[in-house]
Amino acid sequence: MAIAAAVILAVTAAPPVGAQTPDFDSQPTGFLTATTGGMPANAWAGTSLATAKRLVTALPNAPRSRALRDLQFKVLVSQLTPPAPDGSPPPSLFMRKVEKIAAMGEAESLNEMVRNAGGYADPAVASTVANALMLAGERHGACAIVKQWQLSEPFSGRAQAACRLLDGDQNAARAANLSSAQQVDGPALMAIALMHAQVPANVLRNAQPAIVRALVGLKPLPIATRIEIAERGEALAIIEATKLGDLYLEALRDGAALPAATARRARMVAAARSTSNPNEMFSSIATAYGEARDSPLFPTIARASAAALINLPAQPQFANVAQEAMRGFLLLGAKLQTQAWIQLALSAVTNNARAIIALDRLVPLAAVAGLDDAKRLSVGEINRWYEVTRDDDATRGPLRGYLLLELLRSTGFDLPPKSTDLPDKPPGSARLVMPPTASLQALVNAAAGGRRAETSLLAPIAANETPLNELHPAAIATIVRALRSVGEDHSARLFAVETAIAYGL
Repeated sequence: MAIAAAVILAVTAAPPVGAQTPDFDSQPTGFLTATTGGMPANAWAGTSLATAKRLVTALPNAPRSRALRDLQFKVLVSQLTPPAPDGSPPPSLFMRKVEKIAAMGEAESLNEMVRNAGGYADPAVASTVANALMLAGERHGACAIVKQWQLSEPFSGRAQAACRLLDGDQNAARAANLSSAQQVDGPALMAIALMHAQVPANVLRNAQPAIVRALVGLKPLPIATRIEIAERGEALAIIEATKLGDLYLEALRDGAALPAATARRARMVAAARSTSNPNEMFSSIATAYGEARDSPLFPTIARASAAALINLPAQPQFANVAQEAMRGFLLLGAKLQTQAWIQLALSAVTNNARAIIALDRLVPLAAVAGLDDAKRLSVGEINRWYEVTRDDDATRGPLRGYLLLELLRSTGFDLPPKSTDLPDKPPGSARLVMPPTASLQALVNAAAGGRRAETSLLAPIAANETPLNELHPAAIATIVRALRSVGEDHSARLFAVETAIAYGL
């Protein structure tokens, strides 16, 4: 009853778009408000409906920045007054939001938004939600939609077959020809899970957020494979660090065979999440950070371990690892915890030259994060940081110095040319990606006009899916300035911290 590997050759995130319901854009259709973490209701003010549609469609499905991903998601699900009708052609702004949220793999939030809007009446919307829920493993919720609402064809037949399989009809998948489908969608992966079938190798390499999330939750896959996909997905801001941590614990609990390096990461994160022995926890975190320092997985390990420290006080006996904890908290955007651990780190550096040098590496980063104001970060401290950075890595030091200069300036530090030792331009050998000029100019113009939602979407569009350690520091600074100017200071600073750590600061 296995589904053959050759059957699934391409990926579709959702069924084809069908008829549109014309009145969806006449009222707010999100579920977050300004008091529950969303944007102000007037965030679309000054933006035309045609522009809003174009921006939502242009959003990357998987920005490399977690801060920018969360920001675009916030725009999509906030209860915003939509722009006035302007005669722009269908599909509606609502339908475009539905498609984008599904492509981001946010099935539960999509379902909530559509349910609140009464959107199941549109067959295309209902099909997209059912497909997304199937991918997310919410099979009964998906099948409730399949049985109660009209869906688009040919998705409807596939979805009904998958739901019959869920009800125990083992021949349903074969009857609907799911096993020879030319796409991976919710019904296909639901059938794979229910029939404990083998997942084709090409699907395991897929990077679409909805598929990655589906594979991480697919029980028939070996836990080592799910962890490998989850680590990749966490680094791409698709999988939450807490979910990866849960998989590590599951693998250790079941005695699963893991590659040596993966097993070490699992043990370190597991120890970090064990509050029964704080000393062992912090020792494990220090070891984990030390091993991952120059690895692309460093931010992943930092987030996965630091999440366990949120509720622990900054106690003197942990001063030696305070700086490691700070990096994790900075990546989580946990300002209060970072401030407490900074004070602990400062208390530990007296007459300790090595600790002072180590703390010098973090003080500018804490300032960029908004934990220290410009008046307390002296030129001497900046220059000392740069000296330590060049000593650490003479080759990459100048590029890191240039990035820090751009980040400090974009977060409010008045640093005229040549006022510090930091370089005013990148090294000539640096291979950097600059977003299209038109994208950056549109971002600057939207920010200057105070168009909050528009600016917040143009930021991830400019960064796109470029790896953060390849994004040009000048572009990073432009994004940070634009977001701060429209009131998105938290997202701007978290993005700055992410890029700084990606560059090795």
